[in-house]
Amino acid sequence: MDGRRMATIGLALATMTGVVGCTPTADAERDASASPSPPTTSTTSPDAAPDPAVAEKLPIPVDDIADWAETAVPGSDTDGYVGSLSGWLSEPSSAHYRSQFSSLEPGTYQAQIACRGDGTISASVGDLDAEPSPQPTQCTNATIAFDIMTTSTGLKVDLDLQGEPSIFAVSVRRVG
Repeated sequence: MDGRRMATIGLALATMTGVVGCTPTADAERDASASPSPPTTSTTSPDAAPDPAVAEKLPIPVDDIADWAETAVPGSDTDGYVGSLSGWLSEPSSAHYRSQFSSLEPGTYQAQIACRGDGTISASVGDLDAEPSPQPTQCTNATIAFDIMTTSTGLKVDLDLQGEPSIFAVSVRRVG
C-alpha cells in the first residue's frame, strides 16, 4: 500500500464524524466547530453511501469518485502539491462542506476544482480566520483553477451545493 493511500485511510479514520461524501487527503482536515452547520449537514461517516435516491442522481457511482478525482485535478506528483479532497454533495444530506489545511504557511496557492452533476458547487477558499468570499468560484460540470493568497498560517475550503447531487474534486498547490 503506497504512502498516499495510507495517508488517505488515516485521515478518513480520523474524520469519521465528518460530512457525508467527502474524502480529504494530505493534511486536509474537517473543522466542524469553525462555523455553524446548516440543518442539511450530516454527521455520518465520510465513507457512508448516499441514500439510493441521491446515488442514482450522481454522475458516477460513489465507489468510483476517488479514482475519478485522481485524474480530474492535479495530484501528488504535481510541483507544489499541498493536498486534495473529493466526494459528493447533496441537499438532502450534506449541501455544505468545510475542510482546512491548518499548517500551511502564508503564501500564494492555486486551487483547482472539478465538479460533475446537475448541481452548482460554490467554492470559497482563503485564510482560516477570514469570512468566506462574497463571490465564490461557481462550478457546474467544469474544471476551474483559481489563485489564493493567504496572509496567515492555514487555509480553509468551503463548498456549498445548490441543486441536484454532484461530485467534486479539489486540489491545492503552492505557487509562490
